[in-house]
Amino acid sequence: MSFIKYSFLTLVILLVSIAPFVQADEPDPNYWRLDEIQAQFDIWEAEYPDIFHPSVLGQTGNRLEIPMVTICNQEPGSNDDPRMLFHGALHTNEANGTTAIMASLEMLLTGYGVDPKMTARVDSLEVTYVPILNVDSHLYSFSGGVNWFDWRKTMRDNNSNGQPDFPDDGVDLNRNWDWNWDAYENDQPADLKYKGPYPFSEPEIMAVRDWVLRERPVVVVDYHSPVTISWRKYIFWPWMDTAGGGMGPDHNVSDDVAELWAAATIDENGNQYNEIYAYSTLPKEQNWIYANTGILSFIMEISDHCWWSGAMVDTIGTRVARGGNALLDRVVDGPGLRGVVTDASTGEPLVAEVKIDQMHQDTVGPRLTEENHGAYHRLTRSGTYTVTASCDGYESQTQSVSVSNSWETLDFALESPLSSVAPGRDLSWLRTGNSNGDVRLEVPAGLPAATVELFDLRGHRVGVLGENMASGQAYDLQFPNRLAGGVYLVRVRAGQQEQTQRVVFVP
Repeated sequence: MSFIKYSFLTLVILLVSIAPFVQADEPDPNYWRLDEIQAQFDIWEAEYPDIFHPSVLGQTGNRLEIPMVTICNQEPGSNDDPRMLFHGALHTNEANGTTAIMASLEMLLTGYGVDPKMTARVDSLEVTYVPILNVDSHLYSFSGGVNWFDWRKTMRDNNSNGQPDFPDDGVDLNRNWDWNWDAYENDQPADLKYKGPYPFSEPEIMAVRDWVLRERPVVVVDYHSPVTISWRKYIFWPWMDTAGGGMGPDHNVSDDVAELWAAATIDENGNQYNEIYAYSTLPKEQNWIYANTGILSFIMEISDHCWWSGAMVDTIGTRVARGGNALLDRVVDGPGLRGVVTDASTGEPLVAEVKIDQMHQDTVGPRLTEENHGAYHRLTRSGTYTVTASCDGYESQTQSVSVSNSWETLDFALESPLSSVAPGRDLSWLRTGNSNGDVRLEVPAGLPAATVELFDLRGHRVGVLGENMASGQAYDLQFPNRLAGGVYLVRVRAGQQEQTQRVVFVP
């Protein structure tokens, strides 16, 4: 089936009248509305239940759901396939990304089981799409709200008068990220690039941030449309560090990926897209993600301007979607490094840092494995690499590996030795096994007072179980209320001596 929303005769009429957008009462009918997307999602879910997995990214400022779908051949998150994220309409007046996403979904779904390349993309990846990130403002603009043509921000009521006012209301979602926040001067609500009252004030980008931190995708793609024509038809890769750090540690790979992708994306005039490095200056999604996670985050500026009319809307979206297939193939085929990091004793996955010496800077990352499988994926060039996996409470492990023209698997099983204590001291400070998973602490005589802390497997402290525990005494320690079930690290310190032990908590 096809998602094209018009009859053949209507499309013929539109095709003979291709022209740039002329301002109307609302966006051209060829642009996707939220209700149309939701209806199409329902159709696709019924037709392709094995590979079309709809869900919700999060909620908007007005507490509406942000639709999301993952395309893969199993339940999302059930294995360690590489993950990718594409989203559109972060800025309301840049809706060409929504059209490209819907075209991409159409291609993957109808091609699965028919086209070998499409089938391989679905079988090898988990690709998540968010057609409209800025849902509140999308509804406002696509209902013909005042100044819909120029509205790019959220619907935050900055002046608290209970109605949308242009340009006084709203926050620019791409300036609300906590990166170079204080240095960015657009702090006036009426500014079209207003950064907001504080970092991450907008729930839409908090939802993107949390998804990225949880899922650890290989690539994030943020679709835009140029407000000016200075950087039209460009793919921006991370990054040139304006703080004096030079090119990012992944710049060779990022450039290669962007060059391949741009060459495969043909514009409405038959020309290839361009690619260039992005600067690290602005508080925006691309910079925050790359700086804090090392995940390759790209921005694409689609076409010449924001709004089009007639068949050109679908033409541009389809061309961008076709180009995006080259990006999918680069992640399917490699080259790159992949693997899992686990506890050597239990086989449980670990949230660990995986550092490639030849592609590392202390200012980028840490590059962590995802939670469910302890999996990591890094796009690389062919070559020989030195890789170290490390996790709090475990001994780090370093391996050397050669990557050819595909994915090379490199797994790590980390040991978790207990810290030593003075000769003759009792090693059994910590005892577990109670039915409720609590911990009994026995402090050997002659030691200083002890402190007991609880950490998750990422090394984040989640609680203090006890302080000033006297030597020669025994204590029953309680886990914090509402602690999620799982594996934790209990660390007890007494002066210069300490002991760390894994515990399993079942609420």
